[in-house]
Amino acid sequence: MKYLFLLLLTAFSLLSSAQQKAKIGMTVNEVMKLYPNIKSDTVGNEITLSRTENLYGLNDTWGYRFKEEKLDWIFFHKYIKETTSSNFNDCLKATQKLIEDYTNAYGKPDTTLIGNTSFIDPYVKKHWGYDVLEVRWQNYNDMKIKIEFTFMGGKGEYYFLVQIHYFDKNYPYFD
Repeated sequence: MKYLFLLLLTAFSLLSSAQQKAKIGMTVNEVMKLYPNIKSDTVGNEITLSRTENLYGLNDTWGYRFKEEKLDWIFFHKYIKETTSSNFNDCLKATQKLIEDYTNAYGKPDTTLIGNTSFIDPYVKKHWGYDVLEVRWQNYNDMKIKIEFTFMGGKGEYYFLVQIHYFDKNYPYFD
């Protein structure tokens, strides 16, 4: 029984630490403590940390950009070039699950934009892409947060894009 208690206590502490999230304004060292295996890259005076994560079947990289030693942008971009109905539905389901998770954590979004949630094959019916789904939190703990799924297209090239962005609440180009 004593070992079961210790095992449960250890499992709970691991889950709790896995749920920690980076926040805008953190230092590089604070983010590196949250994600010990994170990779680092420096271009000019900007530092970007990155780590891979699978979000409901969308496997790609989170980026953490620092300016003047402070985290000012967190982003996840998943591009899928194979524009099939199946991939569209996978992106839509993943986006809906992410929105559900974020709503549970951050409350109801300030803005919800529902575009066309049906797949339109651009090789059957020509189009320039379209917005599928987007939600925004304008000021959660001094951060602006956006999740969006877009069917990008034009000039014969098409792809799906699922994005998550975190910015400082004063970031002017959020829309």
